[in-house]
Amino acid sequence: MVWATKTKGLELTKTTGHPPPRKPQIRGRAPATKAITFTPAELFGAMARCSHLHVVNSAAVTAESETCRHLLNEYVDDDDDSFAILETADRLKDFSRTHLAGVVGAGISYLQMIRDGYTWCDHFENATLAGAAPTKKSPDFVFNRRGERTVALSESKATRGSSRKQFDSTVKRGYLQQVTPYLGMKVGSSVASHGFSIGSWMTSTKRAEILIHHTAPSPGGVDGSDEEADPTEVRRGNYLNALTLLLGPVASQAARSGDWSARERQFVTARWLGHEWLLGFAPFHSPYVIAKDDTILWADRYRPSPYLWGFNSFALELNVARQFFWSLELNDTLTNPLENIPEMDDRLIAEARSSDSAVFPDGFAVIGKGADLELVSVNPILPQDLEPAELEQEVERIAIQETEVERLGWDEATTEEEEEKQLQQIWLTD
Repeated sequence: MVWATKTKGLELTKTTGHPPPRKPQIRGRAPATKAITFTPAELFGAMARCSHLHVVNSAAVTAESETCRHLLNEYVDDDDDSFAILETADRLKDFSRTHLAGVVGAGISYLQMIRDGYTWCDHFENATLAGAAPTKKSPDFVFNRRGERTVALSESKATRGSSRKQFDSTVKRGYLQQVTPYLGMKVGSSVASHGFSIGSWMTSTKRAEILIHHTAPSPGGVDGSDEEADPTEVRRGNYLNALTLLLGPVASQAARSGDWSARERQFVTARWLGHEWLLGFAPFHSPYVIAKDDTILWADRYRPSPYLWGFNSFALELNVARQFFWSLELNDTLTNPLENIPEMDDRLIAEARSSDSAVFPDGFAVIGKGADLELVSVNPILPQDLEPAELEQEVERIAIQETEVERLGWDEATTEEEEEKQLQQIWLTD
């Protein structure tokens, strides 16, 4: 039976701590989470976020991750409680097996970090270094925990062929060669205080395992202050990557360069699980049919589409989206909207699981076909005429109210007739 709904588990079977380099602001941390669980939707969301190091078309990210999701549906059973890739996957071409292991391993490493209390993640390549890189090699990701100003580096390793002992050596090299050289350096606007090399050992067809090499806690305490460390760039990068999945690379690239504003845009929103969500956009593909004479007849691509948009299953919690958008508007002010971002609680995450969906702590979500979306409508997110000082006041208000945010007074569908008309324009793709 294909893996469709069952929650799978992975155990952290081996952790190895390495003495921290003698540099200020380095504070090692051992993984506190010894086992993780996840659904197909949660692993798919993690893979989609980690598949590409650089900004690419969201359709390509979705297609690649969808390919891996379909492979997992085929080569992971829906009965056993432990996650493992079945032996039948060995019939795949070698390049397909390698690609599958790499993408799945990146998703597992992301889930391990999230379950261990980290909330925000960006690709290491997006971060600027203070000084020359100490080596040509680098880690994959940068993570930040709520309440901490420094960041953690993370390298992902995966295998479906090596022995457990051989693979542990690979994970160790990943830590020593790709993580350790950057510890204590300024990464973006923060400082890399510790790091992990996370290995997904999937050679066993009965039970996969997680192996981790990490920065060991300092026995004598930590020198230096974290006051100058600021995780804002990592958090902003986290949502810029999410924006790529939601609206495509053009929007995220423009936002990264400061040439994009949400105040000029209309967004599709919906209510789900008691929260408002900004829904992602999926590009359309021209349909075709086979005529009687076996010729292909393409649909008239110049004919206006009866649909307004297509939903790509990705979403961002609306209060979180507002604060992220405000951070793009208030880049040069004292107010930092990314310091007080609402965090999704365990109850919401559990409710999403029950509808073949996934919600992550940072507000990103994968909404499954079984989800009950309500009040689907088209609205602006930020008022167009709000001055910077007024925006700062709104940010402070959200910081106090967090998830109890009032709407700012923009026009919505106010009658059943208007709402029904908007609903008729919405196409949620299969």
